[in-house]
Amino acid sequence: MSKSCKRLYPGLFLLGAATAALVFAAPQTCAEALRQGLALCGGSLLVSLFPFLVVSALIMRSGAGEVLGVLLWPVVRCIGLRSRSAGSVLLIGLVGGFAPAAAAAAEAVRSRELTPQEASALLPACICSGPSFVILTVGEQLLGSRTAGICLFAAQVLAGWLTAALLCRVCGIPEPLPVPPAAAQTAPPPALDAILAQAAVTYLKLCGFVLYFRLLAAGCGLLLPAVLAPFPAMLLEVCSGCDYAARTGLWASGLCCAALSVQGASVLLQVRTLCPQEVSFKPLLWGRVLHLPLSLALFYLGLPQSAVESFNTLCARVVPMQRVPTDCALLVFAVCCITACEACRLTRKKAQNAAPANKNCSAACKPPQNVVT
Repeated sequence: MSKSCKRLYPGLFLLGAATAALVFAAPQTCAEALRQGLALCGGSLLVSLFPFLVVSALIMRSGAGEVLGVLLWPVVRCIGLRSRSAGSVLLIGLVGGFAPAAAAAAEAVRSRELTPQEASALLPACICSGPSFVILTVGEQLLGSRTAGICLFAAQVLAGWLTAALLCRVCGIPEPLPVPPAAAQTAPPPALDAILAQAAVTYLKLCGFVLYFRLLAAGCGLLLPAVLAPFPAMLLEVCSGCDYAARTGLWASGLCCAALSVQGASVLLQVRTLCPQEVSFKPLLWGRVLHLPLSLALFYLGLPQSAVESFNTLCARVVPMQRVPTDCALLVFAVCCITACEACRLTRKKAQNAAPANKNCSAACKPPQNVVT
């Protein structure tokens, strides 16, 4: 056992002790939290996750990933990747959310359609909540406005794409795989029963994360005042974070946007469970840091005036702030795109200048050859 693993033992022990103390100290609260988690796993989460886990496996293992990747090929090129399968992973994440996207990325790595480095660079762009949860649950049910849900989802997606593009420019664009080996092209797809069984097991694992972290979020809500309760819930589980954020009143929409951007430890551990170990997790963690201010800026700049008018019919828990016109929001987005393109140009120019210097250095260091006359 490595020393790094042994350092985790005290933290795991304290977490287990705190969980046991929470169950004995507040059994009714824990039971209610678990009941709500089970209702979530058997309701909206089941509809928005399980079918897309099956769909992602069928698409990636049938070889249709490259065909569907053409739909988002311009976005993939703007991010800095060159694999057509990356477009299909983005499309699955856009429609199904983080879990199907992570499963699709894992399938693409296993089938050698993406390198682990490409999958790592793609995770910040596709790890977000699905449209059904953001628009219907957060927007319509919690905030009382479907327009706000649409703006939240658009801000999350655009911020994810911009974050992935910036990280690729800073950390370097990963090289795609060469021509796939013949064995990977001729290998028959797995049976349908194996795909369904794997999707069912994966969904049960995800539900376990949701139940446990919802329990911890309920415990933090008991210990902290109502004003501070959304913040630990946002860091633990995205559903609980949005639920607590919607009750705050003044900053309800902004806190919901922040909760969707952070995603919480539950989502991050679910993605870690779905992805292979060779897929690095560092770009996703750094991406969450960049995603939060970008998503908040895009949300507050892009929410139209009609949404503000619809908020006026709600109760006092949602108080909108002043929104800027749409043309100003588009101008800010264009500036962000220009900044990303300029960073890409400077990175390429720096790489081109470094190549002749390395070549001259190697020529200077080469020992002189003996001339025989």
